[in-house]
Amino acid sequence: MDGTIGGAAEKIFRLLKKYGEVFLLWLLCAASISAALYIYTGNGIDIYTIAGSALAAGLIKFFGLIRSKKFGGFIYFGTMVIVFTITPQLFIGSSWEERFAFIRWFFSGAQAEETRVVFMLTLTPLMVFFLASAFYYFTRIIYRSSMLALVSLIPFALAVKASASLPGAYAALIASVNLIFFIIDGQKNLLKDSVAGSTAGSAATVYTDFALAAVLLALIAPKPSVTPYYDKFEAMVSIFSFGGTGETEYRGEYKKSSGRIDELLRGESVLLYIVSSPEAAYMKTQVFNIYDNESGLWTDDSETVRGSKTWEETAPLLSFEKLAAAAEEVSEKNRVRLEDGFYTDEELLTDKYPWITDLMDITETQSYSIVYAQNFPAVYLPAPLRAMSVSVSDTRVSWIARSAAGEIFTDLPMLSPNVNFTVRYYSEKNLDYLMESGFCDISSGEWGCFLLDARWEADIDSEEYNVLNEFWKEYTLAAEYRGQYPTEVSAKIQALADDLTMGLEYDYQKAQAIENYFLDGKFLYDLSFEPPEGMNTPEYFLFESRTGICSDFARAYVLLARAAGLTVRYAEGFVPQPSPETAGTYLIYSDNAHAYPEVYIPMAGWTRFEPTPANYFGTGVNRVSGNEDTDYEAVTLTVAVFVAGFGMFILLILIYPKITEGIFRIRVKHAAVGKGVIMLYNRHIANAETRFKESFKAFTPEQMAQFSEEKTGQSIEPLTKPFTDVCYGGGDISKEDFDSAYECYKTQEKAMRKIHREKNKLNKTEG
Repeated sequence: MDGTIGGAAEKIFRLLKKYGEVFLLWLLCAASISAALYIYTGNGIDIYTIAGSALAAGLIKFFGLIRSKKFGGFIYFGTMVIVFTITPQLFIGSSWEERFAFIRWFFSGAQAEETRVVFMLTLTPLMVFFLASAFYYFTRIIYRSSMLALVSLIPFALAVKASASLPGAYAALIASVNLIFFIIDGQKNLLKDSVAGSTAGSAATVYTDFALAAVLLALIAPKPSVTPYYDKFEAMVSIFSFGGTGETEYRGEYKKSSGRIDELLRGESVLLYIVSSPEAAYMKTQVFNIYDNESGLWTDDSETVRGSKTWEETAPLLSFEKLAAAAEEVSEKNRVRLEDGFYTDEELLTDKYPWITDLMDITETQSYSIVYAQNFPAVYLPAPLRAMSVSVSDTRVSWIARSAAGEIFTDLPMLSPNVNFTVRYYSEKNLDYLMESGFCDISSGEWGCFLLDARWEADIDSEEYNVLNEFWKEYTLAAEYRGQYPTEVSAKIQALADDLTMGLEYDYQKAQAIENYFLDGKFLYDLSFEPPEGMNTPEYFLFESRTGICSDFARAYVLLARAAGLTVRYAEGFVPQPSPETAGTYLIYSDNAHAYPEVYIPMAGWTRFEPTPANYFGTGVNRVSGNEDTDYEAVTLTVAVFVAGFGMFILLILIYPKITEGIFRIRVKHAAVGKGVIMLYNRHIANAETRFKESFKAFTPEQMAQFSEEKTGQSIEPLTKPFTDVCYGGGDISKEDFDSAYECYKTQEKAMRKIHREKNKLNKTEG
């Protein structure tokens, strides 16, 4: 019985000795893979971690098989190229848009993009291959526990980069496995009489190194310039349910002052609206006109919402296409009247305003948005800037009004929390065309004069007159607005506004220059930033912290623009984000709340500008469509650096022994012949210890010669004799003796490599 137990114990011991390190290697791979994937899924164990762990086991076995092959390195490189080329092609496809989306998702920890199945199917094999390769190399090829610990920190570096948090259990498990490898490394070195230490010392060292490396990574790793979005997976289920019950903590109430944006951004992320539309568009809710220097907030000069109930009759007239048609009609009438002698000493309208001819070619794009509220009662109906009409599903609504600032509301104190409505509007793409084509490079005075002259030419009961009259009303109301809401700014803000707009003639140029000032990389968007007490001022934001949220950027922009003489107002609303599941569907969460300025630009009318920087993968929010405008050059450079770094790392792993050997041989060649022989002999001993896992430090040259001849079948007398002469005989050796020793060393090194390869191959066959 005792013999049976002893035999079983011995068998278990042999299995542990044979496979223990392989199991630890797999455990380290599995833990690191799980930690890396946790950043993107928030799950410790799921189908991806299970599949990744199984794949890691297969790769470890595969690496073991090709390790003893003559062309194992080339096989590995070929496999790596296949994995990193085929995997993205298989799951993401060849679309660069999809690939850039994957890259944004990866480098932001699933915060700049929603996690999709194809992203996880792409990331898992790539991450597994990389980690398994590195861990295998530093445990089975070249035993380097310090490098092993460094590679183990990669998941934590990713977490720091993405401002994500990992459960402490990952750090404990990964550090513990590293500790075991550290002890194994120490024991192997002890056998070679090269390291003296204790288990307690090893433990203290590895945990200290791990902690210091983690802190160092946290300090030096690049931080995101935008605070991460909340995970929105749970809310995604509501896409297919356009109803709901119960109350929400959020209510879209009328506000006497700004600040709602701060509440929504810093609160819990909640789905407020689902939007079906052919394009994304900013959805405005409320505008504030007066700046309070004491509170730092924008206020309204009314206690209630107010507006016109007949706005839908005239809003469609504010069309650039209709303006073009009216300009063409009145220009022709003006030409005829001049030819008939109706006027004396008058210019043609087309001569007085040369841009009229080009204006006649403008067309207008209309769009729509169907909006479904998700348990979110509100006073205002969020709508794009140039809304033409709105229809609401709530049968209790008697009328829909719009204020002069474009705020849309009904006769109800608060709309139903599950109301749906359709808004039709002129697309902001038309504004972009006007400004890019140079139509807005006119002064406010020239625009007003044109409208007066054109109205004079139009028949008072014609559509042309009505169109021109609506543009004239918008122009005069904007002029009244500028005079009605003067704003005092500090000398520093005034000086900055003067500097930014110096030499610029037109309002559009000035508005664009101020916008660019915030988007040149000097400012940082950060939800977590809180200014020191008493320092929540535009001056502190502009000249010291340069850090804040959208309301800080919008406030500073409006103050600078007003200081520069522009007609501008502070608006709040939402920026819809595309649904990852359904094309043409956009989601509005509470943290999609946004503040931004609207500037009156001659001809274009009220136009949205965007001073708030977008996230660190983009260059700004596109003023036309509201989509993120990705800086593809920056993304390409980031990916190129990452791929190049990874490739260099793998290449270094494969050729590291050859590099060190080459450096050694160069040093030997340039050393004195006596010193060179000593270096060759010591290097020969070190190579033998590495290949045969034994210590030869106490061997005499004769014993070493006998051992080497037994193993390689070749004499090393050309190496041991000059070594003995130099060390013990005190004699000099010739250059010919050194050359013979050098050739003997190379022969022995090649023979030992061959023996080591064959031994590994035999072990794999027996295993």
